Amino acid sequence: MALPNQPRAEFSDPPPPLELTEPHAPKARLALVQRLCEIVSWPETRLPAYERQLAADILVGLLRTTNVDLRRRCAHGLIRVQDAPKALLRYLARDEISVAGDLLENGVGFDDSDLIATVRAGTSSHWLAIAKRRGLGEPITDALLQTGDAVTIEAVLRNQTARLSTQGVDIVVAKSRQAPALPALLVPRTELRPTQALVLFWWAAHQPRLQILRRFAVDRQVLIQELGEVFKLAAAEGWADADTRKTLQVIERRQRNRAAAAQSPYKSLEGALAAAEGGLERGLIHEIAHLAGVKPTTAAQVFADAGGEAIGVFCKAVGLKRPLMIGLWKALRRPGGDPDSPDNPLGRAVYVFDTLATAKAQTVLRYWNWSFTADAAGIEHQTYGNEVLELSLARRNAALLFSRNG
Repeated sequence: MALPNQPRAEFSDPPPPLELTEPHAPKARLALVQRLCEIVSWPETRLPAYERQLAADILVGLLRTTNVDLRRRCAHGLIRVQDAPKALLRYLARDEISVAGDLLENGVGFDDSDLIATVRAGTSSHWLAIAKRRGLGEPITDALLQTGDAVTIEAVLRNQTARLSTQGVDIVVAKSRQAPALPALLVPRTELRPTQALVLFWWAAHQPRLQILRRFAVDRQVLIQELGEVFKLAAAEGWADADTRKTLQVIERRQRNRAAAAQSPYKSLEGALAAAEGGLERGLIHEIAHLAGVKPTTAAQVFADAGGEAIGVFCKAVGLKRPLMIGLWKALRRPGGDPDSPDNPLGRAVYVFDTLATAKAQTVLRYWNWSFTADAAGIEHQTYGNEVLELSLARRNAALLFSRNG
């Protein structure tokens, strides 16, 4: 009930709204992170190591909820810090690539274990940034190559300051079978050995093949001269030791098999090739192989070479004349072309035949015969992986060449 003489309340106008303040901006937190980022990037002479470590430990926890721009600035500040705190360094190295990229490529505070851990935990963008670092050692390049990422492998091969291990080169050789750009990048590397290059030859393009032959096809003059007495001893023993016989066959001067020629119905390699004008069947290929001093597996691999260069090597090594080489090409039912132009397989085969010295061609053919036929039947179904790396050199190369999963 209203009291008398009291003013009547007016309800027609609503009360003014409450003035709500904006959410409190964490300026102190932002200033703290910025200042800590500056402190951890100070020169070693300005800040004791334990204080830098303390600041870094605090900073790692704060950076988890900090914006990308601030994390990027923090990472940039650490690039030139030699004793950068490891926990902070590794945290930023695994951040998104816009934060981690420059630090991974140029940061001086990383050791090998830091970078290897980042490779294992990172993405292809992180691998690529690490692959561009100067002075990469073998443990790091091994880790990068083991990722199997073709773009990363290409970056490692282009990095002339990076060092590759023998196992690392093996990985690239195996990977190059599915990555056509890799052989051209691998062939100029000083770490590539003849044994690896002559396996790589089989799936490389024309120019890398020529580079391989120019660089790794050598004569055997010194070995022949220095092992002359060993040849005499082995002959006196009737070539009883199989390993000695196989090894000396790689080195000896003569390529053709005279004993096979004496027993052959064709009397010579030229005779067998003349009989092949109507076409090559399996038995005749075996006969040509024996007359040429190689195993049928080697001859089959050479004759099936899509590029044609291997046929040029074979014909030069066994001492055929140019017309007979072209005759063999036709007998193999290979596509025709201008033999004087390298724009077709026949022309490329003839170019190799014309430019490669006989002794050097023999070295290449002997190596193929020794390596690729070693227990090939027994390892045909093996894949090229870590277990193959433990095989003997000849068995490993045969596994790589004849792997159906390669």
